[in-house]
Amino acid sequence: AGLSTPLVLSVHTIVSFDFATSVIPGWHTTIFPPYFVAGAIFSGFAMVLTLMLVTRYIYKLEDYITLEHIELMNIIIMVTGSIVGIAYTTELFMAWYSGVEYEQYAFLNRATGQYWWAYWAMMTCNVFSPQFFWFKKIRTSIFATFVLSIVVNIGMWFERFVIIVTSLHRDYLPSSWNYFTPTIYDIMCYVFSFGLFFTLFFLFAKFFPVINMAEVKAVLKESTPDVYRGRRTISNDLVPEEDRVAEHEIA
Repeated sequence: AGLSTPLVLSVHTIVSFDFATSVIPGWHTTIFPPYFVAGAIFSGFAMVLTLMLVTRYIYKLEDYITLEHIELMNIIIMVTGSIVGIAYTTELFMAWYSGVEYEQYAFLNRATGQYWWAYWAMMTCNVFSPQFFWFKKIRTSIFATFVLSIVVNIGMWFERFVIIVTSLHRDYLPSSWNYFTPTIYDIMCYVFSFGLFFTLFFLFAKFFPVINMAEVKAVLKESTPDVYRGRRTISNDLVPEEDRVAEHEIA
């Protein structure tokens, strides 16, 4: 985590500069660096949740990956999703406040043009769906968390689509205006990226421990009963009688 934090900040900031230093309406904006970093954390946590919940179920890791971990991750998704929503609103405000007609048209075209469906899918998935995590019942539900994490992943894909495609299909020259339609090569490259990722992920899960043993020793029942009891996620009715007696004596 310590190595990944500066990596996230540096990589996504530099990538955002590739857009922000251009003169294309919709890209030439100074909010891109923090916007991209917040979006990376937002989508990253959602992707980790999607994979983690499946891995947790298959490998029976409920005592190691607890509802407490899942709830805290959902809170981060909720917060970063709100930050991304503020970034979207700021983009719209700056396009209006700038008085630049090209910038204004770029954002108006995103919301009401030919690609309106992509823009509103992005807004729905990235801004509105994470707000469900304000409710504790939803952010502690495994099924709801899994569904919303996939929704967020879909929304972040649409964000990239909106940023790239809708900014390029209407540029300064009407003679170059066009409607993007993916070719079979575009689709197959996209499918290949899924196959490559899941191949590497499954190989890792097969040959390496999916849980860092050193990090879970402190929460094992044998080492610290108080912490174990606080992190338990199963119903008290399912706890063996001897465990309940032992916990009562400890308390």
